[in-house]
Amino acid sequence: MYKVYQVSSRDTWEDIARKFHTSIETLQELNGMTMLIPGGMIVVPTVEESTFFTVYTVKKGDNLYDIARKWNTSVDVLLSANGLEKEDYLYPGQELLIPKEGYQMAITKEGDTLRSVATKLGTSGENLFQTNEKIYLLPDQLLVVKK
Repeated sequence: MYKVYQVSSRDTWEDIARKFHTSIETLQELNGMTMLIPGGMIVVPTVEESTFFTVYTVKKGDNLYDIARKWNTSVDVLLSANGLEKEDYLYPGQELLIPKEGYQMAITKEGDTLRSVATKLGTSGENLFQTNEKIYLLPDQLLVVKK
């Protein structure tokens, strides 16, 4: 499924790809363009619900703090799961990934090892491999484990 996204003056291909959990190449191919035009519209893939996440559609008046409280998670987890920064705005209709209860997640950083991520999540490397299809240990990879 796809939807239309309006490009802001601060957006980069990388920002949009991270926000919609896709690649720059996919976005450029979908839109037949390599240059972003602020105020212009592009097509982006929508996120479908998964085993680990629920998709929440932002409503007018929502903010990250209220959403985090409602879903029993933290603002930092919401930011990481959705490729957002604290200064980013939420807008009605935006879809956010909300970690389902019973799962923990970590976003990898430069220098992480399988052992360091497993330790941070309180699990084993074997459990990480069972839950995650591919583990690259490159910065910004989302890894999930069952609590």
